Amino acid sequence: MYDVLGIGCCALDIVMEVPHAPAPDEKVRAERLRIQGGGLVATALVAVARLGGRCAFLGALGDDVLAQRCFDELRREGVDVSHVRRVPGASVLTAVIAADRTAGTRMILWTDEEQPPTAPEQVTEDLVRASRVLHIDNFQVEAALRAAALARRLSVPVTVDLEPGGRPADKLLRLVDYAIVPLEFARKQLGAGTLEDSARTLYEAIRPHGGRAAVVTAGTAGSCAWTAAGAMRQAAYSVEVVDTTGCGDVFHGAFALGVARGESLERIMPFAAAAAALKCRQPGGRAGIPTRGEVEVFLASGPPVIE
Repeated sequence: MYDVLGIGCCALDIVMEVPHAPAPDEKVRAERLRIQGGGLVATALVAVARLGGRCAFLGALGDDVLAQRCFDELRREGVDVSHVRRVPGASVLTAVIAADRTAGTRMILWTDEEQPPTAPEQVTEDLVRASRVLHIDNFQVEAALRAAALARRLSVPVTVDLEPGGRPADKLLRLVDYAIVPLEFARKQLGAGTLEDSARTLYEAIRPHGGRAAVVTAGTAGSCAWTAAGAMRQAAYSVEVVDTTGCGDVFHGAFALGVARGESLERIMPFAAAAAALKCRQPGGRAGIPTRGEVEVFLASGPPVIE
């Protein structure tokens, strides 16, 4: 039995740590180079594995050196990759990231030109039934829609991560139990304003279709969940920030694992926020992902929050 089955974006991140973000036509010498796996769903699954969950990735990868590196890293992290279809002559979504050490922010350039699509027929009823939670995004929409429809019929909770760079998500929102999106997505796609307004608007979009909770994340401004009971604010925790790449993905992974374990939203929100904060201590989307023990010790210490 899997705690979390993931279908969506798997990527290779080429991270260059720079003293400051380059201006137009400026050359900046990178202080450090890291090459590691990335992608919304794939990184969320690595977080699930590090936090002690059992998880699997269903998708398609090419057979070149870039795709092989992604495949091998997922396997090393403990993510089940037996449901990955390998496609000869194809590659993987690739991103080049400039991580600004001074500001703790990043710039991302990416392409999925040679990324093979995940085929809907890869999704089987038995696989969805063998999962406590299905986690999807808006990068492999056809397969995600089939999986979410099966999950809804089988009473398997669905969590979704949506980003502006992905495909239109209207159909996905009709099939999810928990929608967790960045504030940027909520503002662009829903026309919402404040963090609370965005969470409420997102909840109103999923509630008629059986949605249980909407969560909007906003970096140092924290996050807000909206349910039938109203709003629940969660502050961001203060840590020494090196790189914010992957924070949202880690939040999603921790959140999905909490749902799989039957935990309450009051428990899931601070745990996911802490896991995301701890990730910021190291560059790249995965290097800093904590273990469950690290998160629990961090929370028990009464960590400072960002006001």
